[in-house]
Amino acid sequence: METSSAKQSFKTKPKRKRIIGSVPLFKMESKPETDVSPMHSEYIQNVLRRKMSQDHTYGVYQDYAYGSFKIGRSSFKYKDKHVFVDGRKYKATQGLWELLTKSKPDKYADTIQDRQAYKQILLQSNAHRVNYSPTGKIKVNKGLKYMLFISQLFTSKKKRLGNRYNNTVSG
Repeated sequence: METSSAKQSFKTKPKRKRIIGSVPLFKMESKPETDVSPMHSEYIQNVLRRKMSQDHTYGVYQDYAYGSFKIGRSSFKYKDKHVFVDGRKYKATQGLWELLTKSKPDKYADTIQDRQAYKQILLQSNAHRVNYSPTGKIKVNKGLKYMLFISQLFTSKKKRLGNRYNNTVSG
């Protein structure tokens, strides 16, 4: 009898294990956060590859002499969810990364806070000025980034008001 019961238990065990779908094929685990998040790496890879979408005029670039990143005359570093310009810390959002690295940033990706942070970075680094000089003129061109962002950030209130300002002063 023992032999027949052993045969029966042997036959039943494989049937129980062969239930389809009981074991997941891929185990999904959350990855620990590293110094380079996927958002950072996407934008930095564009800078490293010198893609056409990279902003060569107002954005981050690689200083080949020192092997580091710069914006204007300032050093540029990133870690976790922040970017550092000459040691000053800014929250790194998708919108700020778009403004810092792309010549045609997605105008729907950035917020008012991103634009304010970008303006502070430009003021700090002089990346928007000719020869990165604090006394240099603002670099003007017909590019999308200048037209939609730089001109808006650095146009005086008097110029934006145009004729309305002139009419109220003279009247």
